[in-house]
Amino acid sequence: MDDLRALERRIQQRLKSVEEKDRLQLVQLQTRMAQIEKRHAQFVQLADSLMSDVVDSRMAKLASFFDNAELLERDEAGKHNCVCRFDHSARYPASVKLTLSVAHDADIEKLLLVYDLEILPIFFKFKGHDQTGFSLNRPNPEQIAGWVDERIVAFVDTYLQLEQTDQYQKSSLVTDPVCCMRFRKNIASAEIEHAGHTYFFCSHGCLEQFTADPRQYIPS
Repeated sequence: MDDLRALERRIQQRLKSVEEKDRLQLVQLQTRMAQIEKRHAQFVQLADSLMSDVVDSRMAKLASFFDNAELLERDEAGKHNCVCRFDHSARYPASVKLTLSVAHDADIEKLLLVYDLEILPIFFKFKGHDQTGFSLNRPNPEQIAGWVDERIVAFVDTYLQLEQTDQYQKSSLVTDPVCCMRFRKNIASAEIEHAGHTYFFCSHGCLEQFTADPRQYIPS
């Protein structure tokens, strides 16, 4: 009988030990969840502020320079995303989507600024993704604004390459009938209608030579 009671005590001790471990683990989980919820609330407040004070205003300024740009509404873009679409146009013959986002890491200890760029079709290499992180407790507003500014300027440099890349500009390339130089029609110095055709010129000098004797420059 004494042996059975001793065995009983040993079993009870082990069961209590496991119960205590489970209780401590639950307390730790609850504490961690409370901390995460606190950090999440802190993140949301900070992200809301950054979107309204930094990201949105800068993206709106960018969009103001391009007639084919459109900022998506917040409910379509996402709460902490700012999305600007650039429609396919004669000058910029590609569909482009630029997204600037405010996010956080897995443990909500860092504030993340995220840059994503999509261009279709793709005819040159470009940086489609970038991000940087800041301490959630000590974000630097000047550094954050500076990073956003640099990414927007980098986007402009990339976007303007659409004008300089022949694969995009095939339908816009023309040849001056006088000097035979090829260039984009939107930068032509002059153009003229003659015999049902439009001719583009790199200079007014070429235009004058053409108008003086068109037959010299038009293939028979």
